[in-house]
Amino acid sequence: MPIQLPVRYLAMQSAGPDDNVESNITTVQTVFDLEPKETALVMVDTWNKHHVKSHKERTGRIMRDKIAPAIKAAREAGLTIVHGPSPRIAKEYPQWVRYAGDSEFFDLPSGPAPDWPPAEFRRKEGAYAKYKRLPGETPPGYDGPYPDWWRYDAIAAAVKPEPDDFVIATGNQLHRLLRDRKILHLIYTGFATNICVTYRDYGVRAMGDRGYTIILLRDCTTGIETRETIADFSTTRWAIQEIERRYFSATSEDFVKACK
Repeated sequence: MPIQLPVRYLAMQSAGPDDNVESNITTVQTVFDLEPKETALVMVDTWNKHHVKSHKERTGRIMRDKIAPAIKAAREAGLTIVHGPSPRIAKEYPQWVRYAGDSEFFDLPSGPAPDWPPAEFRRKEGAYAKYKRLPGETPPGYDGPYPDWWRYDAIAAAVKPEPDDFVIATGNQLHRLLRDRKILHLIYTGFATNICVTYRDYGVRAMGDRGYTIILLRDCTTGIETRETIADFSTTRWAIQEIERRYFSATSEDFVKACK
């Protein structure tokens, strides 16, 4: 039996050129009928630790309160469960070898080293050191010691893989899995909305470009905010909106209800 999932997306609501203005770009609501065997729940970078303390605390709550119930409902409904925790972490789990190819097993380079710009310029060294910027998410000049929660080394316990789940390291590996199992629809959760969820090679843009239906559970994700955005989580809201410009979103509450 299909799961009936309410989704939304952004679309222009104009009648013609004269009112084709930004204020008429708004959300459209619809309901998708998704066959469980054609649908996968994908977790992106659901790590146990993180060097941005506030982000770690927020993602921990989201995993416990939102993503874990969604995984449980998805398993019970017969969806395929896929964990994408970054190549390094994926290889800590025995499930990752399924659908792995030579590029994943042997860390083969994707192509020849670039011959331009010069290597010294790309590293911002020597004469080009003046173009180097401060780190975006770590304390500049801090050499430790680091607390235990600083470096992620596993998938968080609240959403850990079960034996029949899949763990993937790359977008190519995910594509092989989906092709073999005839999966068409990907329901995304995980972190960070504005970075890895969007831009990983197994994230929404890369897999959307391959032609899959993309649905983000918008209460099962959060971005990395800044001093200017943390009060209203505008980075997260902007990232979700950008995903809705091309794809779809839903809530975990509606997803759990649909699965049941």
